[in-house]
Amino acid sequence: MVNGLESASRSLSLNEKKIGSIVNNLANINSTGYKRELPFEQLILNNEEMTVRSNILDFTQGELVQTDNPLDLAISGDAFFVIENNNGDIQFTRNGKFNLSEDGYLVDALGNKVLGENGEVLLQEDFWQKNRSINISLDGEIFIGEEYLDRLKIVKIDEKTNLIRTGNNNYRLANGFFDSADPEEYQVAQGYLESSNVNPIVEMEEMIRISKEYESAQKMIQYLDEIMGKANEIGNVK
Repeated sequence: MVNGLESASRSLSLNEKKIGSIVNNLANINSTGYKRELPFEQLILNNEEMTVRSNILDFTQGELVQTDNPLDLAISGDAFFVIENNNGDIQFTRNGKFNLSEDGYLVDALGNKVLGENGEVLLQEDFWQKNRSINISLDGEIFIGEEYLDRLKIVKIDEKTNLIRTGNNNYRLANGFFDSADPEEYQVAQGYLESSNVNPIVEMEEMIRISKEYESAQKMIQYLDEIMGKANEIGNVK
């Protein structure tokens, strides 16, 4: 009976985590480049050791949405942009909503600098004043007018379970390696952004199912608690 209580209690705890992931997914349905968190039960199916990992993410490609902003970039394929944060740490992202900093660098919404093959991408402070166009090819080559500047650093990460989400839907690599992506395996779409890969219908269906499991576990705990209470009463009478 005690084992039954422990089992039901674990079920409540796991389902709370599942619901938390679903709520987070739904809250980020409009976040550029967001990747949904997988329900815990899917981790069990994909991991024979049944190790709990709270940061397992679904990196399925999101839909590309046209914005016509030349600094908006999206990757089609299994690859990531590379950025450098203010501490000099390397991070990775699918969120290509980039801007031009005051000193002329290509940056993300947090001010992290986007990296090219030759380092930080510097477009020059007076880029807009000179009305010079920026063109980025499918393989990430950057041209300012007719002048070649650099190629975006695009990488592929095989062990995505080692990626940990940080701010702005960026990721750091807990351990492992990354390699330059083969241009034949991806395309950079200028003037597009990758939308979240969250499907609200799937998430709501999952929430309903988990809520039912949660309710069943609650009823089981209540039932076992009542039985144990009656057993104690019988023991006291004797």
